[in-house]
Amino acid sequence: MQTNLTILNPFTFKTSMDIALEVTFPVLASETHENLMCVVKRVPNYLRAETLTTTSEEKNQLKECIQAFKQSKTCSWIREDFLQALNDIERQC
Repeated sequence: MQTNLTILNPFTFKTSMDIALEVTFPVLASETHENLMCVVKRVPNYLRAETLTTTSEEKNQLKECIQAFKQSKTCSWIREDFLQALNDIERQC
């Protein structure tokens, strides 16, 4: 099933997801990590809002990654706008 995620700032989202994927690499299954890398690559480098069409599996994987990232020390060190981008996506998942 296809669903849409609204990404308010794609550039910030991509950067924050790159950080989250790097931190959660040891925790996530390799298939999940690879799938999410592909999802992130599909997002354009715009500064305006974009809609990303994802499968329900990708949505669940995004949520899993963000939740795992929030358990890390790095989460408390990243910029507020990066954390907000992750929170926006987690709420939509």
